[in-house]
Amino acid sequence: MAVEHAKTAEDERTETWRKVLTIPGLAPFARYFRWLPSSHRCPLCFAPYANPFGPIVARLGFGRSSRYPQLCNPCFRDLANTPGGAEVSITVLFADVRGSTGIAELTSAAEFSALLQGFYTLVTDAVQAEGGIIDKFLGDGVMALFIPSFTERRDAASGLAAARRILAEAQLPVGVGVNTGLAFTGFLGPTAEVAGFSAVGDAVNVAHRLGETAAAGELLVSAEAATQAGFEPNASSEPWEARDLSVKGRDQTVRAWSLHIPTRPPVSAAVA
Repeated sequence: MAVEHAKTAEDERTETWRKVLTIPGLAPFARYFRWLPSSHRCPLCFAPYANPFGPIVARLGFGRSSRYPQLCNPCFRDLANTPGGAEVSITVLFADVRGSTGIAELTSAAEFSALLQGFYTLVTDAVQAEGGIIDKFLGDGVMALFIPSFTERRDAASGLAAARRILAEAQLPVGVGVNTGLAFTGFLGPTAEVAGFSAVGDAVNVAHRLGETAAAGELLVSAEAATQAGFEPNASSEPWEARDLSVKGRDQTVRAWSLHIPTRPPVSAAVA
């Protein structure tokens, strides 16, 4: 009986996380906050962040979380106090600086650090503007998650919009990969101090492969992400090209679409 009870409790937690990740406005206060107009709000309780009501509800404790600005403080605390997750379809973005070793060789450590900081800031701004979450910084790369409930169920379109902005505004040679698929997503980590939003699974591996394969100025989008975003590359006026990529440890190749977005990075001499 104890084992069955434990399984039931775990199933209930997983189901709760599934709803949190897929249904916008799930928190109780959403029924009230939804009526307060705002251009930006918490995706779970709809607490407004912008004027005129944002400052008022912030004084009531519903201000933005410093760790995850998309969420208000109460919603963030609720998730942090209930670690776990569920397997849901999300969109994953990997942005990676190309030729970073050569760039570092041609610049001072301080200059290279400033360039990377500018890259991190651009990616963070682009991702958060589309309702995404920064999962982690990976040296000269960034992994971001676009969760259905956080993006009004437009995770694929939001991921593509963020990717386009990153490539259009980058001051370094950057490649970006975007994929949509099932991943175990939630508040993961061994302890509360280091736990945070993350995702694991085949969808993440594919996105990472796309990101590391993309050349400078190239956007690689999986066929699944394109479909979920609601656009057909073949019918686009842009010069999308079909590509089939292999992924380590995966039997099937990945069909992807490639688009080169013109950029003029100031440190292009470092890229071979």
